[in-house]
Amino acid sequence: MLKKLAIATLAVLFLAPSLILVGIGVVMNPALTATGACVVPGGTNLTVGDVPDELEVTTANGETFTLNRTQLTHAATIIETGSGIDGVSRDGLVIALMAALTESTLRMLSNTSAYPESANYPNDGDGGDHDSLGLFQMRPQSGWGTVAELMDPVYQAEAFFGGPTGPNHPSPRGLLDIPGWEDMDKGEAAQAVEVSAYPDRYRNYEPVAEAILSTLTTTTAAGGDAVPVVQAARPESSRVVFPVPEGTWVLTSEYGPRVHPITGEDSFHTGTDFAAPDGTPLLAAADGAVTVAEFSGGYGGLIVIEHTIGGQTVATAYAHMWEHGIHVAPGDQVVAGQHIGDIGSSGNSTGPHLHFEVRIGGTNGEHTDPAAWLNSHDAADLPEPETGPGTPGEDCDPENGSAPGGSPEPFEGDPNRMVDDPTSDGQITARMLHLYQQTIVAFPDTSWACYSPRPGSVSEHPLGRACDGTFGNAIGQRPTPAQRELGWDVTNWMKTHAEALGVEYLIWDGKIWSLARDAEGWRAYDGGGMHDPDSITGSHADHVHVSVRAGS
Repeated sequence: MLKKLAIATLAVLFLAPSLILVGIGVVMNPALTATGACVVPGGTNLTVGDVPDELEVTTANGETFTLNRTQLTHAATIIETGSGIDGVSRDGLVIALMAALTESTLRMLSNTSAYPESANYPNDGDGGDHDSLGLFQMRPQSGWGTVAELMDPVYQAEAFFGGPTGPNHPSPRGLLDIPGWEDMDKGEAAQAVEVSAYPDRYRNYEPVAEAILSTLTTTTAAGGDAVPVVQAARPESSRVVFPVPEGTWVLTSEYGPRVHPITGEDSFHTGTDFAAPDGTPLLAAADGAVTVAEFSGGYGGLIVIEHTIGGQTVATAYAHMWEHGIHVAPGDQVVAGQHIGDIGSSGNSTGPHLHFEVRIGGTNGEHTDPAAWLNSHDAADLPEPETGPGTPGEDCDPENGSAPGGSPEPFEGDPNRMVDDPTSDGQITARMLHLYQQTIVAFPDTSWACYSPRPGSVSEHPLGRACDGTFGNAIGQRPTPAQRELGWDVTNWMKTHAEALGVEYLIWDGKIWSLARDAEGWRAYDGGGMHDPDSITGSHADHVHVSVRAGS
């Protein structure tokens, strides 16, 4: 009878491929035919809902592809089977999905070269890896089961999870037979079961597995009502990563008290700012669930993710993306390092950057210093703030040249090469970028604006060879004594290291200095025929202008 049914199924496969895909889905997951949704037993408290026709997913490596209904039905079978086994947690379901995605892309594969009879069972195509079969590519010769057993997706799922009730206990080992699997990296746990020759490839499918689980399931409350899976307990995150790719960012504003760069008022900065070119990828700092993904208010584009780290709930927030730069939605499960959005400059922002917050207790929790948090989780080695610049109110001595800041790193490469300006959507020279980056490292409490088109004026800004900096004050606002002294610290540091930084000239606080007339020191600035030396901005009392030289 089974053989006749298989022959009939194959005949329909050749005549109507689209029909057989749905038919196989029903055969593989009969629970879905009765009600369209199935509350699964076990400790995960999950409900498998309607299986969509397709789901677009993206791997950790950035590859995007679409899973069809047949593949998603197999995923539902794995979830339903695992949820009915004592000891299988939500993490266990993710690990199983990662393994099946890696081994077969969630397809029931026959293997006619090793077992011609495998074609007689419902399948999604023919594989050819040794004598491997099915969703998890299990091998009869390794003791996983007979051909008939391994062509059954429920049996394969039961074998993968294993444990005391598993069909192969105690060998080959299933997930529950691996000592300490709950504390292992998910990719390592999948490898421990599969014993593959390519152990690193499973981790690439973790975001896909999370997306499948979020799409196919909800949690069931005590009263029987379904609630979004995002409200379930967060899986413990095994690592914390820096939220911007290495080599793309500079720290521009630290956590703590500051003068707001737009309003000029005293304020408390609840995050840490990292400037980077517009469109730079933003990365999830840890595994977790998206609770906020919206575009509104002073944050502009905002994403908030809740994590469980060290048994504690913590949320990370990512702000100022453009609306098109938000790549996740509330309820999405993400993994550490996953591309969730792009750097922008929306909301209350002076240039492209990430405003990064850490909130203890969850989405609406108390903010804490993000730099210290990243450092404490070995995700960064961010510099400590410089010691304050002298005693506020002291007279400034523009000739002392003894500004703090340390020695800048030497410049390497073509100084005239045009690169993206981290403060705008324009470009600046590589030499100008080097000066900007070194200054931010030495004086993190400063703000900068570089490229500007300025039509009809004679300026180095359109050429990408100039930046303007402020010291906690707003443009048009006279700096406080402490801010003014910080300005002199910065400009004297640039003057001292002019050769290394490529400085051509500096204008600050009614004075000008140039490398060509270094022997004359700081001279009175008369506006250069372009600016009113009697105004705050024209005299550069509210900002420093620095130009770098062209050529080598």
